[in-house]
Amino acid sequence: MCVVCRRRFAKSRLLRHVSASEGVGNGLEADEAQTRPGRGWYVCDDPNCRARFEGMKFRRKSHKGRKNG
Repeated sequence: MCVVCRRRFAKSRLLRHVSASEGVGNGLEADEAQTRPGRGWYVCDDPNCRARFEGMKFRRKSHKGRKNG
């Protein structure tokens, strides 16, 4: 499923993005082989979805497991 338009596609038609090791663009980089570890975000091949995805902001869950305060 595309994270932008929420339409369903075959996995082979989606481009997977994973967290980048360094701060690159919106913090994600393409995983064309779809083999890198970590949570993936999938985007369809529609140019409008690709453009909107580039503008989206993603934050790592650095607070996971920590108590506030």
